[in-house]
Amino acid sequence: MLSKAILKQSRLVRSFGAMDIVNHDLMEHTFTSEITFRSKFDKFKCFRIMDHDGFITNKPYENAIPDEELLKMHDCMVTMNEVDSVYNAAQRQSRISFYMTQSGEEASGVGTAAAL
Repeated sequence: MLSKAILKQSRLVRSFGAMDIVNHDLMEHTFTSEITFRSKFDKFKCFRIMDHDGFITNKPYENAIPDEELLKMHDCMVTMNEVDSVYNAAQRQSRISFYMTQSGEEASGVGTAAAL
């Protein structure tokens, strides 16, 4: 009984230093269609070309990538997703020692590679 009370009390006073401080102003995002580079660490707007519904909001970028290239990039993202499923299952079955999936982040890898 006493150990449970001590454990419960220790959880209440447990501190993680800087992780206890939450700046809620950083949680809200504003968007812009212009890229600006800064040399200081002020809060900045998130650059985007497409809204949440898939419509292009920044018209100069609408036809910046040919349709064939976009289809190739999409095919690559789908392939990555399938490979992630296979390798993640193999890792869970101890067939391989470690595998980190890119689930939900396929576009960041494919987009970066396509720009090269």
